[in-house]
Amino acid sequence: MRKIFSILIAVTLVMVLTMPLAAQKKKITIWCTDKEVAGLEPVKKSFKKAKRIDVEIEIQAEPRSKYISAAKAGTAPDILVGAHDWVGELAKNGVIAEINLSNEDKAKYYPLAIQGYTYNGKLYGVPYDYEGLVLFYNKKLIKEAPKTWEDMIVVAKALTNVKANKYGFLYGINNDFHRNYPFFGSQDAYIFKYENGKYNVTDIGLDSPGAILAGKFIYRLVQEGVVPSSTNNGTVESNFLDGKVAMVMDGCWNYLTYSRSLGVDNIGVAKLPTLNGKPSRSFVGARGFMIYQASKMLESAKDFIINFAGEEEGQTAMFDAGGRPPAHIKASEKISKNNPHIKIMIDSANDGVLMPNVKAMAVVWNYAGGMIDKFNTGETTVENALKTAVNTIREEIIKKQSKYE
Repeated sequence: MRKIFSILIAVTLVMVLTMPLAAQKKKITIWCTDKEVAGLEPVKKSFKKAKRIDVEIEIQAEPRSKYISAAKAGTAPDILVGAHDWVGELAKNGVIAEINLSNEDKAKYYPLAIQGYTYNGKLYGVPYDYEGLVLFYNKKLIKEAPKTWEDMIVVAKALTNVKANKYGFLYGINNDFHRNYPFFGSQDAYIFKYENGKYNVTDIGLDSPGAILAGKFIYRLVQEGVVPSSTNNGTVESNFLDGKVAMVMDGCWNYLTYSRSLGVDNIGVAKLPTLNGKPSRSFVGARGFMIYQASKMLESAKDFIINFAGEEEGQTAMFDAGGRPPAHIKASEKISKNNPHIKIMIDSANDGVLMPNVKAMAVVWNYAGGMIDKFNTGETTVENALKTAVNTIREEIIKKQSKYE
């Protein structure tokens, strides 16, 4: 009897040791930033309950650069959470999988969000967040935000006391092209010409007549003492939270921080003002889920991002936990009924310009922020700063054009 029992134990051990690892315990891994963990938790729980598959969330400070290295080494996570403008580089390197969605399923999301994850006609991700820049204002300091940038100068100057470190309006003007772009977008300036579903990375419109008008208005904000040229995003956020500035131009991603700190009843949200009678057009960004091309849990990963994180219920839960406006249209409309601020954020994004998802944007980021600083500090004229930067950007891209497309 004892001998038979020993044999049974031995057979059982052999079966366990030779069983495939995935069969022993299924798990998918996700890389994201620290600001996205809270939003992912409810979806993680729903997926595990329904599918009996664990979801391991790993926080990465710089997930984009680490992911490419990990993918080449065969150690990448099953799912990467990241911005849509990463898609071009990742797809070109062959490290993210194509996502096949029907036109009906694509129509569940805002069109620009889907376009953001599309590269060379193929979809490489499912968006969960869709946002641009808006005007946040402290209702204790101002009851209503100006409708035009021209009026903003008048209103902001009346509320500004530099000696007391109090301002009517601030935004991250210093070395930040993203925060400055709404002025350029309003005057029909563009980064790369978008034609036939593709960006022409050598056709750059940042030195057009409209771009020069935008640059001159930004310089006016500095010259008239509305926004100091050294203002960065950290200064904007801390001063707004401390009640030292009445209005800020900032991203929807800070909505939860501002509303929780100052109180949701004290926060106003408005679309960006018009300039020269034209609506401001900020960069539109989407964040979403991409899948490792060589994932051993490919089908489970697709199930997670399409049927759980990508559906109305999942995106509503992610908003409730993380506070970022959903890319899913029905989820967004549902939330907007109880929170009119979200509708304003979505309307602002729909007015915006999709940030190009090609690698050539890296060259733009290298020079465009400094381009603005050069005329804001008086180093050169607006015209000269824009034309010099555009020539430099174009020349650098042309040298390695196939790499940047």
